[in-house]
Amino acid sequence: MNHYDPYEELHKPVECIRNGLGSRFACLLYPGMGPTNSLAEQAIREHVVIRKIIGIFRSESGSPNYQYIASLLPTWRLQSKNLFVEMDRILRKEMCGFG
Repeated sequence: MNHYDPYEELHKPVECIRNGLGSRFACLLYPGMGPTNSLAEQAIREHVVIRKIIGIFRSESGSPNYQYIASLLPTWRLQSKNLFVEMDRILRKEMCGFG
């Protein structure tokens, strides 16, 4: 007899947890594993929110330009580069023809 047997309202949730323990509830099996999605998905979440709030993609070039910039900034952070110096370098090269 299981501890939850007398409680009919717990049968479905307990069954759901048992059926998904290896995949959906892996965080319960492995200490230190978080219950959230992958780090990559979390990293793009901010950009999805920005897109929805300010409607940055209203022009044809808006989406590609934003994707370009949104990928450069975290790359420079990972490389410990100064974001302002790098952006200035690219803007001068692209807009002014020198860099």
